[in-house]
Parts: sequence; C-alpha cells; structure tokens
Amino acid sequence: PQSRPLFCWVGPKAGTVCSRHMKRYKQVELKPLTDPDAEDDDDNSPTRAWLEYAWRKLVALLWITVASGITYFIELPQVILHGHTTSRPHRKMDRFLFNIAIALFLGWLAIAAYLIIWLKYIKRITVEWEEYSPKAIPIATICAVSSLVAFCAAFWPVWSFFSLPIVFFLFLGLLHTAHFVPL
Repeated sequence: PQSRPLFCWVGPKAGTVCSRHMKRYKQVELKPLTDPDAEDDDDNSPTRAWLEYAWRKLVALLWITVASGITYFIELPQVILHGHTTSRPHRKMDRFLFNIAIALFLGWLAIAAYLIIWLKYIKRITVEWEEYSPKAIPIATICAVSSLVAFCAAFWPVWSFFSLPIVFFLFLGLLHTAHFVPL
C-alpha cells in the first residue's frame, strides 16, 4: 500500500504540492517591550510609593465628594427623617425596608469592626481572617448585599430606577471614608 502525504495544497501552477513533513519554524523568544538597559529601581522608590499613596487618597476623596454631592442634591437627610422630598411629598419611602437595610448594614459594620479592630489590633492574630473566623466574610457579604438591595427597595418609591445608582454611589462614598480613619 502507498503511504499518503500528511497534507497537500494547491500550488501556484494548478498542480498540487504535497509534503510528508510539516515545515518547522524556529522558536521565537518572547521579550518584554521595555528597554533592557532601564533600571527597575523605580518600582521601589519612596517617591513612587508616596505618589501611589496620594493617588489612592485622592480617588477616595473623589468618591466621598461625589457621594456628598448626591446626598445634598437628592435631599437625603429630608428623605430619611420625613420619608419624602420637599418637592414630592406624595412619594413616600418604605420605612420598613429602610429599617431592615439599616440593620443589615450595621451587621456588616459590626463584622468589619470585629475583623479589623478586634482581631487585628486587640487580639493581634497572626493567621488570616479566613482561618481564624471562616464564616465572618460570607456573613458580611450577605449582610452588605442584602442591605444594598433593601436600600434600593426602600428608596424605590421616592426615586424609582434612580435608586440603584444613588445607592451605589452612596455606598462607595461611605466605604471610601475608611481611607481616612486613623488605624
């Protein structure tokens, strides 16, 4: 029996050219696009570390500023205290869902305080949080997500679909205030 070639293709002159073996190409070494003479000392310089620290603080300040502006613009204290805005008194916030959201948010804060303040600074544990208290992070996540959903549902009668981005920005602004807590 005749052996068939590995592959065939149509050649430039209406005939077929067949080859028994595939053409082997040289392997190309992958090199980074940086200059090989450049020094890598920039990554650990104190100036770069300070700039990264300042950038993180500025981003946190931006989120806090956005959340504060939204709080002022939407009259959030008025809505929390009286259940409605001054311009639309007929649109009332759902107080029951708001109280549930506050309770869940306080649960999340309590777990965060337990992990950050109690375990890290008072007990001075050396193992990771997940090893010492494995159920704390999942419970905190459930509390945080449930509180966000409850806040959106509580504010829905007041701001309708705008409740979703409002709660998102307010939550991120509140979360970024932790950058300025001196621990």
